[in-house]
Amino acid sequence: MRLEEERCWLEIDLEKLRRNAAIVEGLAGPGCTPIGVVKTNCYGLGAVEIARELVACGCRILSTADMTEALALRRAGIREPILLLGPAAPESVEAAIRENIILPVVDLEHALLLERAAAPCGRLRTHIKVDVGMNRLGIPVNGREEEAREDIRRVTALPHLTNEGLMTHISGMQDPALDHLNVEQLERFSAFGDFLAEIGICLPMHCESSMLFLSHPEYHQQFARLTSAYLGIEKGYEPLGARCVARLCTRVLQIKQVKKGDCIGYWMTYAAPRDMTVAVLGVGYGDGLVRGLTRGAHMLIRDRRVEVVGKLSMSFSVADITDVPDVRLGDEVTVFGEADGGGVSIREYAELYGGHPCEVIAMLKEHIPRVYLHPRPGAASELPAGLG
Repeated sequence: MRLEEERCWLEIDLEKLRRNAAIVEGLAGPGCTPIGVVKTNCYGLGAVEIARELVACGCRILSTADMTEALALRRAGIREPILLLGPAAPESVEAAIRENIILPVVDLEHALLLERAAAPCGRLRTHIKVDVGMNRLGIPVNGREEEAREDIRRVTALPHLTNEGLMTHISGMQDPALDHLNVEQLERFSAFGDFLAEIGICLPMHCESSMLFLSHPEYHQQFARLTSAYLGIEKGYEPLGARCVARLCTRVLQIKQVKKGDCIGYWMTYAAPRDMTVAVLGVGYGDGLVRGLTRGAHMLIRDRRVEVVGKLSMSFSVADITDVPDVRLGDEVTVFGEADGGGVSIREYAELYGGHPCEVIAMLKEHIPRVYLHPRPGAASELPAGLG
């Protein structure tokens, strides 16, 4: 790959990932094992590359959304246990046993199907999933604790399922004023674990995401499922030294003068408030940016924030560089991801349209080259010689 020929690219700094992983391990302590969640191609950053680095940093268990993602890691030579977050069909059981992939059990009927499929093959590693208020996957608990416990008793009696954990998802309310709803679900899950223990079912538990892992250490359990903490995009980790590992970059493709009153971009929604110098940049909504997001958006050119003006095109955008006179054709531009030095953080970009940092990077298209900075000695890198 010749980076100078690309109109936009995504940098992933593996040294920052290593530092973030060390912070996570320190927060976890000896009683909690972090699970490195690399689902959806690790939010678009590259599941294989991020998983390899997490394993090298000491991560002992990974997680993906489905079998396709898990088997891709296996084909890449990654051998650590992998926990699926979504249910797999019985047809996947043989491969799961062979490849050391842990499947979630989401209800009694699902458990019976998995048991039937596992019987000719061996023992299937499983975690039992319960629902304590999100009303998504899992055995419902609210208002039917006795029935849920009986369902789990029957699941744990099945001879070909190992039942190595009890898991749930918490709704994860972001507004601090609504955190009491998170606590209600955390308490409900913890209490249900105690309820199971009364009949001798004592399973390692996990429910915390990166946000709850930091904000509610009092609920740390045997495992915690983490992604955004590792990637340095979860709110609250910066004071601990975590840094965002991803930076979306583009370059200046043209510089031109626009007269006051002239319109810029599609639909003529933006009229220049003054005579302006603008830069045409090589990134747009076809690369994964939010098309309707212009007002309030900025990028970083020559260490200066510049305003994005006019509607985004599919492959291009326009920025006001009137007050940055030294901009040159081909200059590198930071779209978002590097808050140090005045850049726009992924979180700041997400807040402009009410989104979440995870979705910002997950929306970036696969055609954008991924460039891995600071690989370990001997590791492959997409970084061209002379850069980094």
